[in-house]
Amino acid sequence: MNVKHATTKNSPGGVLAASYAVAVWGYGNVLARMIPISGPLLSVLRMSLGAIIAIAMAYSTRRKLTVRILKLGLWGGVAFGLNSLFFFSAVKYTSPTTATVIGALQPALLMTVSGRLFGEKVTTKTIFGSIVAIAATALVVFGAPRSGHDSLFGDFLALLALVTYALYFIFSKQARLKIDTIEYQAGMQISAALVVLPFGIFLGGASSITIHSLYLVAILTIIPGSGHFFINWAHSHLELTLASILTLSTPIVTMIFAWILLGDKVNLNQIIGTAIAIGALVFVVVDGTNQKPKIDTSLN
Repeated sequence: MNVKHATTKNSPGGVLAASYAVAVWGYGNVLARMIPISGPLLSVLRMSLGAIIAIAMAYSTRRKLTVRILKLGLWGGVAFGLNSLFFFSAVKYTSPTTATVIGALQPALLMTVSGRLFGEKVTTKTIFGSIVAIAATALVVFGAPRSGHDSLFGDFLALLALVTYALYFIFSKQARLKIDTIEYQAGMQISAALVVLPFGIFLGGASSITIHSLYLVAILTIIPGSGHFFINWAHSHLELTLASILTLSTPIVTMIFAWILLGDKVNLNQIIGTAIAIGALVFVVVDGTNQKPKIDTSLN
């Protein structure tokens, strides 16, 4: 990719959009744990309903789903679909705490490619703030009481979820340089639904579906799912590195919602870790939004 076309200016609007995404994703992690169906089946239902909503949004705003849009949404959808499959399955085999802290390593992965792919400059302050935020996030999630349900298989699934989520961010940012958010969301969701559908067919479990579980899946799709629309919009208003660093607060939000909805206990280590992580994220965000981009871009 030509770097001069990929440089993105960090804007307050982009920070707000990504922050909203993080908040609803944190809620979604807890909600997914509350839905009494298997990970693959949950992934199929979530992706299928998400595709229907995205297609409806596209047509209601008079956008056509052309072959070009479907192609640009293909790889992001493949990565997103596999990520949902791996993550929803991981929390069934290992604790959400462990799965979350593994996912918090995403910024470290993306920092290695953001410069080469998008011409982003990773500053010393960004690296320092990220290290502090990752360490504080680890303190939060490992400070939680252990559930006793950890397994190596679940940890492996969480690792696959980490890799596919990083790829989802990369492919989404690349696509957003060429099409708008609604177009990309529709193309990406169609691809994601098609990727996970075979797993739902071959692994079965449809008999476990109830009206209540479908209701929860609908909430999971509409509320946490809307975070993907906002993060994909933010990709044209934030550098990839900064967008990824903001997601470090997802496990912290998850912890708060688990305390509210599930009655999970919060100890002093978690409170301290939360305060440090938020401080580090604010430090990185302020530094990022004060940087002048090498090239301004008018891409929406």
